[in-house]
Amino acid sequence: MKKVSIIIPFYNCSYIDQAIESALNQTYSNIELIVVNDGSDKFIEKITPYLSRIRYFEKENGGTASALNLGVKNATGDYFAWLSSDDIFLEDKISRQLTFMEEKNSYFSHTNYSLIDAHNNVIHEAAGVYFPRKDDFLENLRLGCSINGCTVMMKMDIFQTLGFFDEELKYTQDYDFWLRAVQNYEFYYLNEPLVKYRVHEEMGTKKFNEKIVNEIEALHKKYEDKLIKMIKLERKKNFKFTFPILTLCKGGAQRMLADISNGLVEGGHDVTILMPPQGDVEYETKAKLVRSNNSILSESDYPESDIIVSNFYSTVPSAEEASKNGKGIHVRFSLCYEPVFLPNQDRSFQSYNITPHLIVISKHQQELISLLHGIPGDTIPIYVKPHFENLNISNKTINISAIVRLPEGGFSWQRDQDYLIEQLRIVKEQYPNLNFNLICPPNELVNSPYLQKIQEENIFTFYTPADDIELCHCYNQADIFVTSSIFESAVLTGLEAMKCGAALVTTYAGGNTEYCVHEHNCLMSYRYENRLALDIIRLIEDKSLREKLSKQGQKEAESWSIEKTVSRFEDICHSLFIENQK
Repeated sequence: MKKVSIIIPFYNCSYIDQAIESALNQTYSNIELIVVNDGSDKFIEKITPYLSRIRYFEKENGGTASALNLGVKNATGDYFAWLSSDDIFLEDKISRQLTFMEEKNSYFSHTNYSLIDAHNNVIHEAAGVYFPRKDDFLENLRLGCSINGCTVMMKMDIFQTLGFFDEELKYTQDYDFWLRAVQNYEFYYLNEPLVKYRVHEEMGTKKFNEKIVNEIEALHKKYEDKLIKMIKLERKKNFKFTFPILTLCKGGAQRMLADISNGLVEGGHDVTILMPPQGDVEYETKAKLVRSNNSILSESDYPESDIIVSNFYSTVPSAEEASKNGKGIHVRFSLCYEPVFLPNQDRSFQSYNITPHLIVISKHQQELISLLHGIPGDTIPIYVKPHFENLNISNKTINISAIVRLPEGGFSWQRDQDYLIEQLRIVKEQYPNLNFNLICPPNELVNSPYLQKIQEENIFTFYTPADDIELCHCYNQADIFVTSSIFESAVLTGLEAMKCGAALVTTYAGGNTEYCVHEHNCLMSYRYENRLALDIIRLIEDKSLREKLSKQGQKEAESWSIEKTVSRFEDICHSLFIENQK
């Protein structure tokens, strides 16, 4: 149970007993109340009845900042709360605010408050000002102090980072501290009036108004440039993105480009997909689609933006040229490491030496590129979209399923598809009465003589799902799902099948180690072991192991969400933008 230290600076205030009572009457029990007498010569007798229940310190008069600092230096709590000697805490103030901060994982919070008069009559129920946008809050804080210090609660750790209240400031030590803190911490606002702020003729803001104004002007000069910069950066959070993309045909890499660009649009960003005229669009896209005039993208095709996100190696040169011409910061989103499996390695390898800003989709890919190019890159997780789920389809006969793709005219040796078909044939010969399903994008089956020949053998049942809903149903028919790729930055299909309740049998592909743990949520083998068929047979014969891997696989897959992926992508781009503004 966290301890909260409530500190009351006291100087000749007739309301001190009411302040103390409100602090001691908190419903939250783990508090310490520290009263610091800042050289008072009046109303000290009002403190005497509480000495056994408070920690009491006396000092020469030095101002509110010096009294607060003495209290902080003697505090033993995890959290700091400040109560002026003429104000009142509502009895659940500490409890409500601490719960709020723990929910938000917050270091700093402040609340709404009521205004009361000298006789405790409420004259304004809710005097606080709430700003739903952070840039508006910062703009208001730049002009003046909208934060009531007695509503503030913050972790004591902040004093270790920022130091104490400035004792040279007699009236605006709180405003100064907030201006320092907001540069390092998020300010969370609880829109509940938990403090009664007293308005009376003896209050400092009325007696010393001219001096307060002078101090505020000095603080504005000191912090204005930093606040203006923060406001500009905050207002830049909704970025303009340009994604140069060659095609959005069905497939793992293209799926990620479509999903992430859609997620950015949903998050309020302005996203443009720049594509040559021949590029296919087989996924729903929420971004603006702009076609270039020529089949090869050039710098002149790019609109002005904040972030340019290249991907495949051939999109990198034009993106970098556009960036050099001031059209946005260039970051490469590498969905695969092309030099491993493409023939024109002289171009694909060198493309990784063009920009130091890199986003990758697995630790395996990150380590490979870092080793070969010295660029560490930032990693975002892969994901499973929410409509992939376990429909609890009951099969009378065991179904073994795999995805096959068109092999003609492309670069897909890393999928090791011939090996996959060979291993499935071996299992089929031993278990001819089981169902063996091959899932393929419709247009690829139509255009592939290789796949059509396999279909004509009537050994496998082919499914050609038109969309993710149909693909989910195909995954759900699988008791055992098989992948054979031997090199991938990540493998989405295995994770999707796990989410739908299939037990996964796979070969090591590098990127699939992000979610695959052999014997725990899948069976994984290295290609040289030539074990794919044996692992499938093992799961056919061992129902308890098959059910265990299915259960653990689904549990693992449920934690890989598109929201996490897009959020991480946004965080990386925002950090990159801020870094480039320095």
